[in-house]
Formats: sequence, structure tokens, C-alpha cells
Amino acid sequence: MMEPTAAHTARGSEEPFARQFSVFMPNRVGQFGDILDDLAEHDVRIIGVSVVDATDWAVIRLIFDDANLGREMLNRRGQSFTETEILLVQLDADDTLRQLCSYLVGAEINVHFAYPLTIRSRLKPVMAVHVDDHVLATHILTRHGMTLLGNEDLDLPS
Repeated sequence: MMEPTAAHTARGSEEPFARQFSVFMPNRVGQFGDILDDLAEHDVRIIGVSVVDATDWAVIRLIFDDANLGREMLNRRGQSFTETEILLVQLDADDTLRQLCSYLVGAEINVHFAYPLTIRSRLKPVMAVHVDDHVLATHILTRHGMTLLGNEDLDLPS
């Protein structure tokens, strides 16, 4: 297999990363629904979501189809959030997730968290993966023939 000279998305764009927004909010009934209502009202589409709650606070991880629009909406709400780059990995077969983890462990790259997207790419599932070294992880995974995606590669509903 030829080693790529640079990391690319499935369609050949540079840097196959997505922006993830981690929203911090009090863990109260209806808070998540309020955010979803506001986003939907402004046509901000969520393509990935993970909710982690604790007794008093919750962290909602969101990936939008348009990161700039999502950021703008969160700012308008006065919402506390952070942004980070995250890998989007297409799962081509039943054992792709196992292979993904094996390749990363082999390169001593830690997976901080992972969750599936709410949409697919070419009818295949996609995982959002946050690692401690996304540049090295990108090169390792593409060298092993794994498909990394950018937002432009995803089958977004109209």
C-alpha cells in the first residue's frame, strides 16, 4: 500500500477533521431540549451528539454540519462551550472499530472518547474519535487504508 504524502478526506480535501463543540450546562430537566429547539429554529443541523452527565453538570458534545453556524448560535445563546478538532472515521466493515483501536494502540495514541454520528457516509457508519495526537493518528489510520472524513464527505440530508 502506498503511503500518502498528506492526510486527506475521502474526497481529497486537506485535514480530515471536524469541529466538535463541548457545551457545559447545569444538569436540569429540559436544558438539552432547549438547545435542540434553538438550533432547529435556526436550521443548525447536528450530525453527532454525545451527552455525559454528572450530578450537577452535563457536557454535551456536538458536531454540526456547519461549524460556523453552530458556533454563532451557541454564542447567541450565551452558552459556555469549548471547541476541539475530532476525527471522523468511516467504518467499512464489522471489525473496523477493532482495527481502528488496534492501529492507534500500536502507535501509542490514546483515545479520549468516541461516539457514532447520527448520519452515514456512503451508507456506512461513521465514528467521531478524539485522540491525544490527531495529526499522527490521521497519518497512521490513512497509512492503514482507513477512510477519514471531513464534513464535505458526509451524506447530509437535504
